[in-house]
Amino acid sequence: MDKLRAIQYFLRVVEAGSFSAAARQLEVSPPAVTKLVAALEREIGATLLRRDSHHLALTPDGENYLKICSRIMADLQSVEQSIGSARTRASGKLVIGISRVLGPNCVMPFIPDFIAMHPEVELDFRLVHYPHEPLAGMCDVLVLIGWHHDTDWIARPIASSQFLTVASPSYWNTHGMPVDPAELASHRCLIHRVPNGVVLDLWRYIRAGESRTIPLRAGLIADDRDSLVEAAIAGAGVIRVGDLTIQPWMDRGLLQPALSDWTALESPAVYLLYRRDGKQSARVRAFGDFVTDVFSRLSAQQMNANPLRKNPKPEWFRTGYVGGLAARESARNTPDRAGPNDKPQ
Repeated sequence: MDKLRAIQYFLRVVEAGSFSAAARQLEVSPPAVTKLVAALEREIGATLLRRDSHHLALTPDGENYLKICSRIMADLQSVEQSIGSARTRASGKLVIGISRVLGPNCVMPFIPDFIAMHPEVELDFRLVHYPHEPLAGMCDVLVLIGWHHDTDWIARPIASSQFLTVASPSYWNTHGMPVDPAELASHRCLIHRVPNGVVLDLWRYIRAGESRTIPLRAGLIADDRDSLVEAAIAGAGVIRVGDLTIQPWMDRGLLQPALSDWTALESPAVYLLYRRDGKQSARVRAFGDFVTDVFSRLSAQQMNANPLRKNPKPEWFRTGYVGGLAARESARNTPDRAGPNDKPQ
């Protein structure tokens, strides 16, 4: 027995005053209504309706059952309407996982615009770097920078980035600004260790057919990119950082780029990730459209200065290498001293 349908038939019989009237409204045969209501009575073990040829009345059990079923059906209808509304109008809570590097300088300055457009959406931001993190499982949508292996999330690139080689004006004044990437080997460089444990101490550049691969002397290694930026601003050394996120410090004259005629390779893209059924939610669609537009504008500004922005996944990511890249490159150039983490290609 379809119990939900039986309850609907029972409520319609009471409302219409007869089985035949209920059948007409439901566009089914009177016997179909009669049989299903009778089955419902057998299921619950009580008579709900007294029937005779001229009259239909609720029993005491029927009156109690009617009150409960009416409330349940009203609640169910309310939930269905709420879900339907959430698919067509952006409202409710949206949990967003976002990389630390993207939040303050890229997304947060534009959040008032989103709130103005979608005042019924409650935004809840969480710090997430990878889609496989436990905290990512609590999120509805992710905005991440970096390369990602195949996951259960649908990943859509929404912006490319380009590395800039920058330092404070005071550092350049003291140590000299390089005109060739090879000169970086004699500078104090501030190196980022990405969350999966790779130390990015090997910087690659190209220019008009020339290429440079520079193993660096690390003046400082840190997991937190913002800490490296603050150290660079203080004059501690040279940092390589994405153009989409560094612009505020450059606009204020705190950091100054070098090697502008060279293109630094292996910069990551920005991705929007959502669950496979996520786009059914209006609030996910609304935020996805919003953040895509934000990064489209940011990318367009940088494209004018540097149009070469196509960067494939680096080899160290594809092979799952962990450790310092400069040491790995040195070991590769010395066949009898291959590093333990090197994988055959």
